[in-house]
Amino acid sequence: MFTRGKFNRLTRNEYIPEIIIIISILIIIHVCNTYYEYTGNQYILIDKNDLNEVCQLYPSTLLGGKEEIIMSEHIEWSDNPNVQKGGIYSPNDCKSREDLAIIIPFRNRQYHLKLLLKYLHPFLQRQKRSYQIFVVEQIGNITFNKGAIMNIAFQEALKIRSSFGCFIFHDVDLLPENDYNVYECDPKTPRHLSPAVDELRYVLMYNHLVGGVLALNKEQFIKVNGWSNLYWGWGAEDDDMAERIRNSSYYLSRPPNFIGRYKMIRHEKRERAVNRYELLNNWRRYLSDGIKQLDLLSYTITSVHKENLYTHILVNLTRSSTDRLEHSIE
Repeated sequence: MFTRGKFNRLTRNEYIPEIIIIISILIIIHVCNTYYEYTGNQYILIDKNDLNEVCQLYPSTLLGGKEEIIMSEHIEWSDNPNVQKGGIYSPNDCKSREDLAIIIPFRNRQYHLKLLLKYLHPFLQRQKRSYQIFVVEQIGNITFNKGAIMNIAFQEALKIRSSFGCFIFHDVDLLPENDYNVYECDPKTPRHLSPAVDELRYVLMYNHLVGGVLALNKEQFIKVNGWSNLYWGWGAEDDDMAERIRNSSYYLSRPPNFIGRYKMIRHEKRERAVNRYELLNNWRRYLSDGIKQLDLLSYTITSVHKENLYTHILVNLTRSSTDRLEHSIE
C-alpha cells in the first residue's frame, strides 16, 4: 500500500511543471493585454447622467455579445417595424441621450449593406439610441474617394437634422458583436469603436489605428477639419485622420478588446490610393483640406432619398472634382 500511494503521488506531481508553465503563460497574456489596452487608451464609458428620464448608457435590454451573427450566402432586406422610413429610430420609453448620425460610405456592396443593417438596427435599438442611418454612395465606376463623400454626408446630415451631435463613420463590412460597445461619442475625445476585428485576431494592431468605426462629436469633427478630400482610392485616409486627431491635441479612446469586437465580411481588395504616400508625408495640410474646404470641390448631390432602412445620399464626384482644392494648397 505504501508503494502504491507513493507511486500515485509521483504520478500527480509530475504534471506540476506543466501546470505552472500554463498558468505563467496565462498570466503573461493577461498582463500584456492589460498593458496594451492601457497604452491604447481603452476603457468603458461611464454614465454620468443621473436624470431618471434619460435613457441609461447600459440599459437592461443589452445582450452583451450573446447574439449569434450568421453570415449566410444569400440575404434579403430585413424588415424592422420599429424603424421609420429613412432609417430613423428613437426610443419611446426614455429620453434619448443624443441625436446620432451613422454614416456608411458605400459602393457596390449590396450584400454587405443588407447584412450590416440586419444586425445594426436591432443592435442600436437595444442600446436605446436615437439615430438615423445615412448611406452615402459615389456614382459611377471612377476611383472611390471615401474621405470626400464622408465629409459631404456630414454636411448633408446636418441639413436634414441640425440637432445631430454625434457622428459615427462606419465601414459597411464590419458587424458589431457586443452591444455593450455603446454607439456614443466620448465628450473628451474621438472614440475608435472597432479595436478588435476577427480578421486581425481581435487585437488592436497599433495605437493610432482609427479605421473601421470611428465616433466624433460635431465639435471634434470640425476641429480636426473632417477627413481629407484628396485620397483617390483605398487606404491611408484613416491614417491621415489619425494624424489630424493627434495634431488637434486629442487622444483617441477605445473600448476594451473584449467589448469592441467586430466580424469582418470578406470582400475583394480595392484599388489603393496612388497618392497615399505623398499625402501622408504632407498631412499637416489638414487645415486647408477637409470639411471646411467642401466649397472648393466640384460635386453634385444627385439625390437624397429615404429608403425603408436608411437615407440614401447619391453623390456625383469625378476625379477632377478636387482640382481647385489641389491647386489652392500647392
